[in-house]
Amino acid sequence: MTPTSPSLSWLTDPTVFAVNRLPAHSDHRWTVAGEEWRQSLCGDWRFAYSPNPDARPADFFKPEADLSAFGSIQVPGHIETQGYGQLQYVNTQYPWDGHTNLRPPEIDWQNCPVGSYVRDFTLDESWLGRRVCVSFQGVETAFYLYCNGAFVGYSEDSFTPADFDLTDYLHAGVNRLCAEVYKRCSGSWLEDQDMFRFSGIFRPVFLYAKPAVHIEDLWLRAGLADDNTTGTLAPRLRLSAAAGASAEGVTLACSIAAPGGAEIFGGTLALHAEGEDYMAADPIALPAIRPWRHEDPALYTVALVLRDANGA
Repeated sequence: MTPTSPSLSWLTDPTVFAVNRLPAHSDHRWTVAGEEWRQSLCGDWRFAYSPNPDARPADFFKPEADLSAFGSIQVPGHIETQGYGQLQYVNTQYPWDGHTNLRPPEIDWQNCPVGSYVRDFTLDESWLGRRVCVSFQGVETAFYLYCNGAFVGYSEDSFTPADFDLTDYLHAGVNRLCAEVYKRCSGSWLEDQDMFRFSGIFRPVFLYAKPAVHIEDLWLRAGLADDNTTGTLAPRLRLSAAAGASAEGVTLACSIAAPGGAEIFGGTLALHAEGEDYMAADPIALPAIRPWRHEDPALYTVALVLRDANGA
């Protein structure tokens, strides 16, 4: 689903929980030549609070929008803990019980606060021409995302990251990111726990750039032989390539360090296709390992180095 214009109907449509959002992936960290291609967007954002969608500044994401009435808010942070809206704690009830008669997947449109967030940033010049994405690590409960006046995507799922590809929307100089955050959506019927009911961008936001060939998703499948001393490790990964680049002919080097830091494995792994989107390596046998015990946890460190066909 890749519409170019957003719809408020998504908020009450259980079949729509992500629009143009990138697939979920592992949270592994990576560097390119020792440099981490990441830029934080945490800090002060311009902000407007509205008690319901009808009262929101609907065109705030447009480049010519007047933001003179906007205040500021800290990201990450909940809206309700920064002077906006109303704190609410409920245990076994839904937050709207006793106020309005709703059935799933309906929401109370008159009591659905909206937070309008604006953040200007300057893109690192070295990132121009690279694939650049933004990651929202936690937004409660649903949000529409815009970049430089264009609609980018939509996401629900308050407590999971939401990543979007911004490559086609960015330009040199100052760029503007706008997020329209809604406190209620159809997912609110599922995210019902014993907790304070907050909303807003409550976890970090950052940009990241991908190398020409990139490990999008990584799964390290660990096992233990019957002797309880021989461990196995089999990397499984999903690659992506930028336009003009290819994932064909890549090599994957692997280094494994024991809890004390000593290397117990180092070498290049042979990759083979596994399914439609993934590549995998045969299991690595690791003798005399320390099996995990919560009384005495042993953490091993795995470092992977991906190189394209040219060795870069």
